[in-house]
Amino acid sequence: MTPPPVAPRPRVRWAPGPALTGVPVRRLGVMTLAICVMFVAVVARLVMIQQVHGAGYAAYGVSERTRAVSITAERGSIVDRSGNVLAMSVTLTTIYADPHQVTDPRLEASELAPVLQLPEARIEAELSADSGFEYLAHSVSDAEAAAVEKLNLPGIATEPESKRFDPDGGLAASVLGGVDYAGLGSSGIEYQYNAKLAGKPGLQRLQEGLGGQAIPGTSRAIIPAVPGQSLELTLDSAIQYEAESVLGQEIVSSHALGGTAVIMQSKTGQILAMANLVADAKSPNGVDPAPSNTAVTQVYEPGSVMKGITMSAALQSGVVVPSTRFVVPYSVNLDGSVIHDADMHPVEYWSIPDILAYSSNVGTLHVSQLLGSARIYQYMRAFGLGSRTALNWPGESEGILPPPSIWSGTSIGTIPIGQGVAATPMQILDVYNTIANGGLYVSPSLVNGWLNSAGVLSPSPGLPGHRVVSAQTARQMTAMLEGVVKSGTGTAAAINGYDVAGKTGTAQKPNPTSGGYLSGQYMASFVGFAPAEDPQLTAIVVLDRPTPVFYGGSVAAPVFSRIMAYAMRSLQIPPPAHEDLGWDVPQVDASAAAAGSDNGPAQKVLPVTPPPASARSSAGSRRP
Repeated sequence: MTPPPVAPRPRVRWAPGPALTGVPVRRLGVMTLAICVMFVAVVARLVMIQQVHGAGYAAYGVSERTRAVSITAERGSIVDRSGNVLAMSVTLTTIYADPHQVTDPRLEASELAPVLQLPEARIEAELSADSGFEYLAHSVSDAEAAAVEKLNLPGIATEPESKRFDPDGGLAASVLGGVDYAGLGSSGIEYQYNAKLAGKPGLQRLQEGLGGQAIPGTSRAIIPAVPGQSLELTLDSAIQYEAESVLGQEIVSSHALGGTAVIMQSKTGQILAMANLVADAKSPNGVDPAPSNTAVTQVYEPGSVMKGITMSAALQSGVVVPSTRFVVPYSVNLDGSVIHDADMHPVEYWSIPDILAYSSNVGTLHVSQLLGSARIYQYMRAFGLGSRTALNWPGESEGILPPPSIWSGTSIGTIPIGQGVAATPMQILDVYNTIANGGLYVSPSLVNGWLNSAGVLSPSPGLPGHRVVSAQTARQMTAMLEGVVKSGTGTAAAINGYDVAGKTGTAQKPNPTSGGYLSGQYMASFVGFAPAEDPQLTAIVVLDRPTPVFYGGSVAAPVFSRIMAYAMRSLQIPPPAHEDLGWDVPQVDASAAAAGSDNGPAQKVLPVTPPPASARSSAGSRRP
C-alpha cells in the first residue's frame, strides 16, 4: 500500500528591519569610554592607596590594633643591716579590659563576677565604659588568672603586676611605708627613696586582634626595664621585733592611745629600731602600726626630759656647778602664776643632782633664771630642737621652739621644764645621745647604703657632728643621770649588770581647740643610754595618754629597760668595768631620792615667797 503524500513545509520569509542609524553607535562609544575612564580611575586610586599612600595606611592600621604596654621595672628590695628582707616585690596578675572590644558587657560581667568575686554591676559598668582600657582587678591569684583566661572573653586580658610584700608581716611598717598600684612609693622609706627603688619602666607594643588577644607573629617593640636598686637600712630585725612587741604590750596594759620607741647606736647614730604603734581593740595584739613614722612626724610637749638641756647649759655656761645648792620649796610664784613640783614636799636644800633626780620644777626654775632666756634658747637649738633631723623624713616636723622675743613672763619657768615647746621623740633622743657621746652631736641615720645586683654595698656617707657641750659637762650630766636611775624617778629603767643613765618625763597634753591642757591626759617618756661608762646604745620610749598610771618612770621606764636589755644581749655588749664618773658630783640626798614623780603643770594657786638668794652655795668637792 502506497503511503500518503507529505505536504511541503511552508517557507518563512524575514522582512528586513529598520536600518541602523549613527545614534546607537555613538551611545555605545560613550558608554565604553565611561567604563574605561572609571576603570582607569579605580586603577589610579588603587595605585594611590597601595603605592603612594600604602605605607601610611598600613601604619594607621597597625596603630589601630596596637597597644603600648608599660613594662614595670622590678622594684629593689629593702633589707635590714644583716641582709634580712624587710620588703620585696612579687609578681602577681592584673585583669583588665578594652571596653571597645567587649561584645556583650552584661554577659561577660556575669561570667567574670564569680571568678573575681566582685559585684556584677560594677564589672558591667567598667566593661561599658567609653575607653580603651579599664582595670578590673589587681593582684589576683594564679588560680583566678587561669580561670579568667579560660573564659576567653572578647576584650578581657591579663598582664603581670608587681606587688610589694613584707615577709615579716608588717615589721617596721610605719618606717618602710607603702607602694601604690602603679608601683610607686606612697609613704615612708618607699616614698623617700622611690626614684632609686623603682628603677626605670620599659615599653612593649602589642598588636591585638578583635578579641583583645595578641596576634601571633606580629612584631613586639621592647624597651627593657631597668631594675631598681636595693636598699640596706640600719635597722636590726630582731631588735625591731622586740621593741614593737614590748611597746605593744605596754600600750595595751596601760590603756595608752599609742607609743613610740627608738633605739640607736650611741657613737654612730645608726637607728637599730624605730617602733610606732597605735592602740586597736580589733587587732589580735591590741595594736597596729601607726599610719606614719610618729617618731619624727608628731610632736609632743616633752616635759621633764627637757631638764637635760637646761642642766647641761647651766653647767657648760658656768652659772652652776654640780654641788650648787638651792632652797627648794614645793612651789614658787612667777609673774602671777605658780610653778610647783609634782608632789608636796617640805622646803629642801638641794644640789643640782638632787633637783634632777627629784625632777623638781622649782629647782629647775632657779637654774633657768641664772641662765637667762637667750642662753636657754641657744642651747636648745644647739642640741637640735627647732630643726629637722638629718633623716630628712617626708613630713618630718621641726618642732615648736619659740624665740625669746615672744616668751611670756612665765616662759623662763615653763620652757626649761618642757612646757610651751614641742619636739619629736627623735629630737629628744638626739639630745641625750649628745650627752652619751661626750657632748658631741651625732646625726641619726636609717640608711646603710645601696646594694648593686651582685649584693655589694655602697655605703652612704655620714654627716659630720658638732660639739654642743664639753666632755666634762657631758660626764657630769651622765653621772647625774645615773643618779636618776639609781635612786630618783627612773629606777624602773635599771638593767641588771649595767649602769644606766637617763631621765623621766611626764607632761600634760595641750588642748588643740581651746588652749591650755587636757585634764587627766599625759605623755609619759623615758630617755637614756647604757652602759653609762661607755655608752653603746641610746633609746627613748614615749607613751600617749597612758591611764590610770601616767608617770614616765612607771610606764615608759620599764619598756626602756626591757628593750635595751634585749638589745645588749643581742649585740653581745658586755658590761664594762665600773667607773666613778661623778667624782666631782655630790650623791643624791635622801630627800630627793624619795621622789615620787616627774613634774606638774604651772597652776594658779596661792603665791609662795621665792627662796632667798643668800641660801645658794657653790661649794663642791673635787677629786683629790
